[in-house]
Amino acid sequence: MINIIIYLLISSFSLVSARSSSDYDTYGFIDIKTDSMDVPFYIDGVFVGQHPLKEPIAVISGFHEVGYIPPEIQSKKIRDNLSDGLKRVYVSPGDTLKVFLFYDHYLSQAKRLESDYRVQRYIGVSLFGMVIYLLFSII
Repeated sequence: MINIIIYLLISSFSLVSARSSSDYDTYGFIDIKTDSMDVPFYIDGVFVGQHPLKEPIAVISGFHEVGYIPPEIQSKKIRDNLSDGLKRVYVSPGDTLKVFLFYDHYLSQAKRLESDYRVQRYIGVSLFGMVIYLLFSII
């Protein structure tokens, strides 16, 4: 939670202060586009707005993760399966990077994958519990 507040403060401060020429050495901008309306955008797991964004988002130069998949349903398997919904990009100082994300049905697919993985975990734990129970009941 603290990280989100700090990120929002830095982002809001950078929108105002990154306009001077000396700050262009530290900040870059990300301009996010997609093929659907009202798509939520996240940068480094922080919600930054919905499509269409009015202006590019100011960020500290470096690597960032840009996507529309909420951080609470992201896992390694989902990241691997939905590469069009989450991109790792590098923003150069003073540069505006344009990122295009294909939306279509990927968010609903991500939610379905997350529920499938949850069911798989429950089944695995249940089977493991039954095996342990059977081993101890035999002894």
